[in-house]
Amino acid sequence: MTRRVVVVGAGLASAAHLTALRAVGAEVVGVVTRDETRAAAAHRLAPEARILPNLDAAAALDADTAVVVTPPSSHLAVASVLAERGLDLVIDKPLAASVQDARAIVDAAERSGVQVAVTLQHRYKEAARHARHLLADGAIGTLRSATVTVPLWRPDSYYAEAGRGTWDRDGGGVLITQAIHTLDLYLSLTGPAHSVVASASTSRGRLEAEDTIHLLIDQGSHTASVTASTAAWPGGAETIHLYGDAGQLRLVGDSLVRIAEGVQPLVDGSVDASGPDPLSMTAWFRSLYEDVFTSWAEGVAPLSDARSGLRVQSVIDAAYRSAAAGTIPAIVSEERESACQS
Repeated sequence: MTRRVVVVGAGLASAAHLTALRAVGAEVVGVVTRDETRAAAAHRLAPEARILPNLDAAAALDADTAVVVTPPSSHLAVASVLAERGLDLVIDKPLAASVQDARAIVDAAERSGVQVAVTLQHRYKEAARHARHLLADGAIGTLRSATVTVPLWRPDSYYAEAGRGTWDRDGGGVLITQAIHTLDLYLSLTGPAHSVVASASTSRGRLEAEDTIHLLIDQGSHTASVTASTAAWPGGAETIHLYGDAGQLRLVGDSLVRIAEGVQPLVDGSVDASGPDPLSMTAWFRSLYEDVFTSWAEGVAPLSDARSGLRVQSVIDAAYRSAAAGTIPAIVSEERESACQS
């Protein structure tokens, strides 16, 4: 069945969504935006779509799926209206600006009987798929330690957009806006966290939330060190390094290396996702939509099921609480997991 989709919002991430949706054969019937420049850009990517002025017009369309690409602070209100109208939902990361709103979105969707996914598209890297199977097969033994680095650069012009990097609109800075992808991928590979110690700072005096943050994540059997920044000029690929008692795995961007008796390259990826343009990740968005629409049709949870996205938001919430309290350890709230595919 061809999905009839309305896209709510036409900001930075919408181009990757529209491109991927058309690539998987979805019919984009409408795009909601009042901005003429964004409307023109959306029309070029989806010429068959109607440009709509508001959420009521979107809900009135003959669509079965809504893609929410509005600022995170608006996600709960937007998703609640659409879920009540019976539309399945794909919500751009993060699910919401706060973990409380994120949980409320998932609960509202389940009450309404609609399906909901979150665009944590880094889970769909070829390197991530390969690493997931290797870990399940015990390829590096028992995980003992891990390091995660997200060294990005965003110029001041990036933060010139009203509300970007603020608590009210985005829910925070680099951790929830950019590093959420790498942190989510790491957690999806290694399991839940128990507690977090974090320290955050900003190099930009006018930026409200952090542009650099350091975390120590206690996962019971091991601890992970996480560093993320948008002040790391000129930027670079994110890295996840997993240290086991029988070997190591190193994911750099969408490449994967196994280290045991020598270095064994396993996946040689070429995607550079360190910049601000989500179009660089269109292939991952396409894989996400293929998985989501196929899984929904089969009545199973996709890899990016929204409830599974609560894990990373709970860790982010704990990190922000720890940083605000002066690097005091914060307990990560437990989330009921969905039955995700591997």
